[in-house]
Amino acid sequence: MLSLGRFYLKSYTILGLFWYLKDTLKVKPDDDRTVPDFGKMYHVKGVISLPSYEIEEPFEAWYDFERNRSRIDYYNGTVCTFLIGNDLDYGAIYQIRPVLPTNDIKCFQLKGTKEEPIQPQSAMPDVQGFEFEKMDYHKGSRCEVWKTVTEAGHKKNTYRLWVTRPEGNDAPATPHRFEMEGFNTLLDSHNDKYSIEYSDFCTQSEPDVFTPPAGFTCEEFPDPPEEHQILANPIQDYVSTNPVSHAHRMFGPFKEKFNRQYKSEKEHEKREINFVQSFRFVNSTNRKGLSFTVGINDRADWSRAETRKYC
Repeated sequence: MLSLGRFYLKSYTILGLFWYLKDTLKVKPDDDRTVPDFGKMYHVKGVISLPSYEIEEPFEAWYDFERNRSRIDYYNGTVCTFLIGNDLDYGAIYQIRPVLPTNDIKCFQLKGTKEEPIQPQSAMPDVQGFEFEKMDYHKGSRCEVWKTVTEAGHKKNTYRLWVTRPEGNDAPATPHRFEMEGFNTLLDSHNDKYSIEYSDFCTQSEPDVFTPPAGFTCEEFPDPPEEHQILANPIQDYVSTNPVSHAHRMFGPFKEKFNRQYKSEKEHEKREINFVQSFRFVNSTNRKGLSFTVGINDRADWSRAETRKYC
């Protein structure tokens, strides 16, 4: 027989669960909800997580749309990237970073062109095309979750963005998390994933942070030229919702350089994702400012299991 005390305890437990689910699932009508807007100026910190290689890369970003400029620092300012859209004829990217063997600080420059002018780089994805999915709690904050799915060939990527809007739809949203989960329809498997955790978001920014330091003579990024864009603007690949990233496009030159010919389309897909993850690891590691650098070699399309077994 159920005692009166236990009956009340069970009732309160069920009632609490009811109100929790009611609050969690409560949403506004779809036609009353607009895609998140982060404003025309902001400052934000974040961490890019690459679970395939246990990479955690901190960054800090400043964005000023009105003045056509942005800045993103990686690994606590070891690498500083300035994107100035009003500089030169079609804008320019300036990157300040240490260079081995002496770890001297140098400046590298990438000039925009008429076909590809330099524009300020957001630390958040372009949310046009995203649709509201659900309400969800993330690290204690009740967030709107926005989702989009894009496809190219056998690649089917799902992107989700967690945001809050404390003051309503008209106020700038606060980003909390962005996540990409890749699915390969040919392999029938989830084979790629990364995320960005955001913090310290505010809608103001100091004007002097966008000016590259004086006293440098900037030079072009080192060869090969096809890597210049991803070296100059690393975060672009992570916030883009295009399934074919700059890293994917580097697989072609890799195959040509090392004369790769795969036995089947399935093997090609597997080797491509191995290469993309290796490419991300190499570039992130080289932004740390260590006493050594790593590079792409003939084993860049190997899986980590193959690397551990044969190296």
